[in-house]
Amino acid sequence: MIEAKIFNLAITEVGFHIMLKPVNSEKIIDISIAYLEAQSIMASLIGYKIERPLTHDLINNIFTNCDIRLINVIIDNVHSETFFAKLVIEHNGKNILIDARPSDAIALAVKFNATIFIEEHVVENAGIVLSDNENLAKAKNSLPFTYPKFEREDKVDNKIKAKDKVKEIKENKKETSKSMNKEAKSSKKAEIQKLIEQAVKEERYEDAAKYREELDQLEE
Repeated sequence: MIEAKIFNLAITEVGFHIMLKPVNSEKIIDISIAYLEAQSIMASLIGYKIERPLTHDLINNIFTNCDIRLINVIIDNVHSETFFAKLVIEHNGKNILIDARPSDAIALAVKFNATIFIEEHVVENAGIVLSDNENLAKAKNSLPFTYPKFEREDKVDNKIKAKDKVKEIKENKKETSKSMNKEAKSSKKAEIQKLIEQAVKEERYEDAAKYREELDQLEE
């Protein structure tokens, strides 16, 4: 087995890719991964704290609370461009191998700071040189994507729509409040006007003057 490091996490024309570089090798193991796994890996790499736990956070919490230790992960086979992996865990003094997708295995390795290994025959059969692949050669020189760029367009659109909806609700509330204030003010004016007329009829001119001042204040 050969130890490998994460060389880059990038997006190409065909989706998200995690690139592993075996130690002392010019080759790269390029593995296609899904959005959620890319999100989890990048969040761990940059130390981004997600409000609600993702699946790998949940597994991490289970392992930690159940005294299960992730020793390492192994990319142990490849067939028709599909990679296979195993988790090597320690529980109750025993080492246990668990089948896993490479993307999940790598995500957990990053969270547990565990070593990633690749079987030699996998490197031999699936390893590529970056200069031989135009897309990956471009990815080599690109900066790793930061977490916010992993938000899918549909999520971003939903967030924008949600913000617009909140803004619309607030504006409607303001308009409703203004409308209610106008109605309340108009009703209040009518009441004071009646009081003024009644005071004048009863020759209570001082009271009428006070009501007039109150009416003038409402009209300001």
